[in-house]
Amino acid sequence: MKKVLIILLFILSLFKFCRPILAQDNINKYGIHILVVDEVYQAAKLVNSSGGDWGWVTIVIRDDQMEKDIIQKFFDVCRELHLIPLIRIATHMEKDYWAKPMMEDVDKWLNFFNNLNWPVQNRYLIIYNEPNQNKEWGGQANPIEYAQLLAKFISQFKSKNSHYQILNSGFDLAAPNSKTTIEAIRFWQEMEKFSPGIFEKLDGWASHSYPNHGFVGTPYQSGRTSVKGYQWEQTILKKYFKVDKKLPVFITETGWPIRNEKNKNQKFLNEKTVLNYLKSAYEYIWLKDDLVMAVTPFVLSYPEPPFAEFSWLDKQGSPSAEYQMVENLAKTSWWPKQEFKYEFKKIFLPPFLPTDSTYSGKLTLKNTGQSIWGEQESSDIPDLEMVTDKKIKPGESAEFKFDLYSGTISGQLSFSLADLPAFKIWVLPSSVITKVEFSLWQKLASIFKNLLK
Repeated sequence: MKKVLIILLFILSLFKFCRPILAQDNINKYGIHILVVDEVYQAAKLVNSSGGDWGWVTIVIRDDQMEKDIIQKFFDVCRELHLIPLIRIATHMEKDYWAKPMMEDVDKWLNFFNNLNWPVQNRYLIIYNEPNQNKEWGGQANPIEYAQLLAKFISQFKSKNSHYQILNSGFDLAAPNSKTTIEAIRFWQEMEKFSPGIFEKLDGWASHSYPNHGFVGTPYQSGRTSVKGYQWEQTILKKYFKVDKKLPVFITETGWPIRNEKNKNQKFLNEKTVLNYLKSAYEYIWLKDDLVMAVTPFVLSYPEPPFAEFSWLDKQGSPSAEYQMVENLAKTSWWPKQEFKYEFKKIFLPPFLPTDSTYSGKLTLKNTGQSIWGEQESSDIPDLEMVTDKKIKPGESAEFKFDLYSGTISGQLSFSLADLPAFKIWVLPSSVITKVEFSLWQKLASIFKNLLK
């Protein structure tokens, strides 16, 4: 009767092995808004400075920029530089306004983003920009159309992958009811009327909390047109739209323009005042608020009109006073969740093992997840030691060491590696293997004879 010895050597968990999310007060909330993918390097120097790690970067991707290789490269660089992207989707310019999105655009965006390897588990998407302005919605703001599109984005993206985090567009909180704009509350009321519960379905809240009116407000003010505008928004959502869950807040636009020689006729604030205000906003408001996940001021680099006064880099790429001040502020180091996955490539096993022996072998795995193997001191794969000291990026392969103990009973050894098919190897009595006068074929014949007894 054949004796089969089943030994579980080790069990790996493909989907449960990921780094834990830390408490929100341990998140690096610093970020910056960029306009082109190449600015990601300068952004990382800023938001991950002074002890920080895994800061944030907001970027706009237009529907005429949906180039897989370029955006995948951007995601890969974010992974290497430890940046979490907040992706704001957009259409394209037509005359002097943004083209109005279409319902069929949802499928196009889903197919595009679902074929990319994101740098972290949560895939943050901001659905368009300030739709309560005519110029942002094909020349005519329409809350019903926006609600319809937002609902479709939520349902289709979440059904495809639960890790998509769908955020609303940031709204222009200073906009009145006029020929060109719709006041925020009125816009939301129309959205809720058409799609009841739409705000409760969101995963987070994107806010444009500017120090308005005129970008000259102080950090000590509160209300809709202040750097605490997100707090006003949360209050309105809870009071009038029955949003009971706490929506994490992403302040994707904020900041003070600085008065200088070129704009001295503007009523902007001087540099010293702006620096004091910005530092106070970080230290006494945003960083202390558990609801705030990220703050990405607008904008890293736009040294030309109409946003030159907001730019944190000048035409030569030199940092502004705001950049230098934020760069020197102490930051937090943390690690967001990343999906850990691999693909088995090959393994080397001898044809047989003697009983009561240990075999040290190697196997090759391909990194098909989001993490870079070898970045942290602890092993990325329990019970396995990577042979190389090189960091293994997604798409690359690496060899791993493993030890296999044969046991004391002859027969067939079966061991498993997670959800991969079991590997089998014959275990022979030591006495059979050590008889040197036996040829290999004689040894194999003896093995089968023993197994059939």
